[in-house]
Amino acid sequence: MQFQTLASLLFATASVFSQSSKAQDTSCPPIGWFSMAYYANIHNATYDSTFDMDFYSQQQMPWVYSLYKPYGMKGYTINTLEPDAPWSVVTFFYFDTAEQFDAALAAHEDEILARVPLFSSEYPSRFVGDVVSTTF
Repeated sequence: MQFQTLASLLFATASVFSQSSKAQDTSCPPIGWFSMAYYANIHNATYDSTFDMDFYSQQQMPWVYSLYKPYGMKGYTINTLEPDAPWSVVTFFYFDTAEQFDAALAAHEDEILARVPLFSSEYPSRFVGDVVSTTF
């Protein structure tokens, strides 16, 4: 699938840390969780970057989840963005602690990156932030 945009997301990974001990609604991450994500920044004048969403959503992400689940991964979301956005897809992975995510990443980052060419023409860079507000 061709993307007519200057940027295409490869994959995003989010680690989440809750600072509250009270029961949380599991439909969205609580405020105060720490999140980390991977994105690919593509500045391609020919607009010929590729991203196979079917492979990514049906094979790559379930496989990554199977690798990260033993480290405490709770789940993930895949989100598409409008054509003029700087990225085409944003994916967040959810963990109870940043340390769980760090351990999962340290154990599996190389093998995950090795599979990027199966679904994308571009490689990722990292962004870090906090979940400030959520509602559903």
